Order: sequence, then C-alpha cells, then structure tokens
Amino acid sequence: MLAGPSGLPETSVMRLATTRVVAVPPTVTVKGLIDTMTRYGFRRLPIIEPERESLVGLVTGRDVLDYLAGERRELLDRRYDGNFLLGLHEPARSIMTTDVYVVTPYDTVRKAVRTMFELDVGALPVVEDRDRLVGIITERDVAMDLYRVLEDERVEDLMTPDPETVEPGTTILEAVRTMLRRGFRRLPVVKGGRLQGIVTMTDVLHHVSSQATEGRAADRVEDVLSEPVESIMTEDVITVEPETDAEEAVLTMRGANVGSLVVVEGGELVGIITERDVVHAIAERL
Repeated sequence: MLAGPSGLPETSVMRLATTRVVAVPPTVTVKGLIDTMTRYGFRRLPIIEPERESLVGLVTGRDVLDYLAGERRELLDRRYDGNFLLGLHEPARSIMTTDVYVVTPYDTVRKAVRTMFELDVGALPVVEDRDRLVGIITERDVAMDLYRVLEDERVEDLMTPDPETVEPGTTILEAVRTMLRRGFRRLPVVKGGRLQGIVTMTDVLHHVSSQATEGRAADRVEDVLSEPVESIMTEDVITVEPETDAEEAVLTMRGANVGSLVVVEGGELVGIITERDVVHAIAERL
C-alpha cells in the first residue's frame, strides 16, 4: 500500500530531500554525464568540487541535448566539427549551469515548493555552509508526497491540453529540436489522430549512449539522430481520462515510476499531465 504524504509544508525540506545525492565533478565528460543519467534514471546531476563537496553547477538532460542539437551546438561544431564521438569528450564544466537556485536545510517544504513554482525549475539542491551539497529536492519528491492537497481536482484541471506531438517517422533530431524549442521533456507520438507511443529526453539519452558504445567514430551528430522516433519511443503508454481524480493520476505515476500520463478521451489524445503540472497545482494551494 502506498504511503500518504509526510512532507508537511512547514517542516524542513530535508523531510523530502534525497540526501544520498549522485553528483559528478566538472571534469566528467558529456559521455560520463549521459551514462550516469541513464544508469540511475536521473534528469539532472549536481556538479561538485570533490574535495569540499561544494556545489559549482548543475547539468540537466536538456543541457546535454542542447549541446548536441540546440543553441549550444556551436560549441560542438567549433571544437569538434560536429563529430559525435569526439564531442562527447567535452567536460561538464562547458555546458553546466553555474547560476543554480538552491535552498538550505533550514528552509521549509513550503518555501522549496513555491521557489520551484516561481522559477519553473524541476529541482533545488540543498546546501549548507554556503555551498556544501547535502541533498536535493525534486518535483517528483514534491508531487509524490503532497498530492493529497489536490483531493478536489481532476486531471483536466491540471493537464496541458492539445500537447505538441510528433509522428512515428519524425527523426529523433527533429523531435529533440521541438522539445528544446517548446520547453518540453516528452512528446506523444501520434498517427492519424491515434496515440502510438511517447518519446522522452531520457529515451534520446539512452539512444545516444548506445550509439556511443557502438563507437560511431566518423559520424556527425545528425547521422546518429537521423533514425525515426518510433525506433526509440515507448509504445506501452500509460493513459488517463480527463475526469480522473488528480490524486489517482499521481498515484498511477508513482506506481509506474513515470513522470507523466497521456490524457485520452474516446481514444483521442486530448492532453498530458506531468509532475511539473502537479507541483504547480500544489504550489498554488500551499
């Protein structure tokens, strides 16, 4: 049986934060970042100076894909002429975000949730003594623990209606660029108005990792991301209906260990609900 929420709004963020944080040094390569994210199923990694465990940055899956196929691609082209394998040797310090929003162990859950909502970020590292990393609180931590404040809400109240979609034959590169441009981490895959699957940034990172393992030395990034999304998408998509209780939807996410649910009505795609949608709704009620 799933436990109820424990992170009361006025308690310390440490009630919800993960304290055994997987972090990497700024010298780790982009390939190392990808491998660590895919191994643990993380969307982000704190970057620390190992001697003091001091936080110096944060890298997300979006940062990695932006380096490979987005606005930061200029760096890969300039240093490696767009070569896929060579570009994966770039150190994390080149693509990490250094202006990281943080909280301390003395801040409340309420403050953390409001900060995540107001800044529209998916996680907040927890630091003490100014910069020593002691934990991280994520939107999943919040959504899966405080969902009961949404007892009167339905999925249709929280979901993003008519989400951006792609077709099965869309290339991975095109899908990544759509995600980066629109600020999405996932895209439903639709054909003839019917849901075929879903492709996420994590799926793309898994694909990049596998292609690096194959050692495609002469390939450019465009070659590696030229396959259709149907080759990497998840076909067994978990769905809900618009009238489903928001609490039930969150518990479904929790049980399936997924960050989103596709919303369908009469077999047609009508929306998508994500952990971030849930956190924003929670923030408005705290």
